[in-house]
Amino acid sequence: MAYSQSKTEAVSTHLRNRFMEGNVEGHEIVVALISMVKAQKINIDDVAPILFNVFFDNPEGILSALEKASTLVDDELIDSIINEVNENA
Repeated sequence: MAYSQSKTEAVSTHLRNRFMEGNVEGHEIVVALISMVKAQKINIDDVAPILFNVFFDNPEGILSALEKASTLVDDELIDSIINEVNENA
């Protein structure tokens, strides 16, 4: 079941704060969001608004993060992340 709108907004704010603090890189946020979509925690329609929030409405930053993530991520990695999270939940 997908998160409520308020929880999705909290995720967006949390990711933005972590990004601003330098605790995560842009491509890591993309991987996290892909994992959350695949685990049905957020909807695919939530991804773009979250990315625009995290990257301060900077499409170049979003594209850079998406391009880097696309070189690192495959379905096997996403499934592995989801399985690890489920095991630790």
